[in-house]
Amino acid sequence: MPVSVSVSVPGSATSRVARRVVVFAILAAGLISCGKEGVPLPPEVRVAERTTGLTAFQEGDAAVLQWRYPSMTTAGQSLTEIEAIRVWRATLALGQEPPPPMTAQDRSLRRQLLEGEGEVVKTLDTDELAAITRGSDLHFRDDLVKWREQTGQTEEAFVIWYSVQTVCCRGRGSELSNVARMEPQAPPVPPAELRLTAGADGIDVEWLQAEDLATLVERSADGAAWSLVTDEPVDGDLWRDSMADQGRSWSYRLRSVRRLEGDTRVIGKPSSPARVDHPDTYPPKTPSDVVCLPEGARVRVRWQVVAGAETYHVSRRTEGGEVLLADDLATIEMTDTSPPLGQLKYFVVAMDGAGNSSEPASCTVVMGAEP
Repeated sequence: MPVSVSVSVPGSATSRVARRVVVFAILAAGLISCGKEGVPLPPEVRVAERTTGLTAFQEGDAAVLQWRYPSMTTAGQSLTEIEAIRVWRATLALGQEPPPPMTAQDRSLRRQLLEGEGEVVKTLDTDELAAITRGSDLHFRDDLVKWREQTGQTEEAFVIWYSVQTVCCRGRGSELSNVARMEPQAPPVPPAELRLTAGADGIDVEWLQAEDLATLVERSADGAAWSLVTDEPVDGDLWRDSMADQGRSWSYRLRSVRRLEGDTRVIGKPSSPARVDHPDTYPPKTPSDVVCLPEGARVRVRWQVVAGAETYHVSRRTEGGEVLLADDLATIEMTDTSPPLGQLKYFVVAMDGAGNSSEPASCTVVMGAEP
C-alpha cells in the first residue's frame, strides 16, 4: 500500500531533523501494516502408505495372507485413523499370466491388471482387523473351497493374485499393495506314524515323512489351543521339544510342507494328534565347581548355579559320621561356623521343585592339626 506523508513545520535545523525522524517512523509503520499475506496453503490430504510386503501361501484349503499392520501415511506421518482394509483377489489362467515383474513399471502394470480383472472379496473393519492381528502383522485366511464353488475354477489351471488396500481419513484408499501370487494345489498328506518319547532333556517327536516334504510341529498343553512350535519346516523325521515343561501332559500334531519356487510353500492339513505325559521325575544336574575355602576358624563352601534347582542341601562328613548343615538353602554358598579339626568333606545336593535330588558333589579341606 503506498503511503503519502506531508509535514510542514517551520523552524531550525534541529526541528528539521526531528521532522525527518517522524516521517521515517510513519513510513515504517505504513510498510508494516501493508505487508502482503502469503499464498494460502491447501489443506493436507492424509492417505495411507502403500503396503509393500504382502505375502501369500496355501495352508490346507485356505490361502493365508500376511502383511505388516499399516502405520504410516504417504507423507511419513503416523497413521492412527485406519477405517478398513480391502482385500483384492483376481483369478488368472496360467497361460494368460504375464511374466514375472522385472521393473517398477512392470509391478505397477500388474497392480493395474489386478484392479481391472479382480474384485474386493473382503472389507475388514476395525473389529475384524483386531481379530486377525498377530503382533505387528495381519493374517487373513481366504477359503479356497468357497473360491472354487463361486468361480467354478480348478486347482491345476489357475493362479490367484492378491492385493490389499488401506482405507483411512474419511474413506481415502491407498494405492494397491504389491501383488502376492499363489497357485492353488492339492495340499500334501500329513506325516505318518507320529511317536512321542518324554525324557530328561525334553520330548522327542518322531514321524515318517516323504523325502520331498518337510514338517511343521504343533503343540497343545492339557487341551488348550494349538500353537506352532517350529518356526521353520523341519527336514528329516525327528525333532526334540526342549521347551515343554515337565509335570504336564502335551499333545502334538504334524503338517507336511511342500516348498515351491519363489520361497512360497503349500502346508497340508494336520495329522491326528498324539499325547504324552511329561512327569517331573528327572533330577537336576550335579552341582559343579564345588570348593571348600578355609577362612580362619570357618569354612565357606560355594558352587555354581544348577539349572532347574530351587534349593540345595549341604552336609559335612568326618570320621565320626555325616552331619546335615543346611536344608532347603536358596543361595549357592554356605559358611560352616563351627567345623571340627581334621579332614572334612562337604557334600552339595541340588533339589528341584518336585523334590527330585541330584547326585552329590563334594570338596575336601583340612582344618588345624590332625588329632
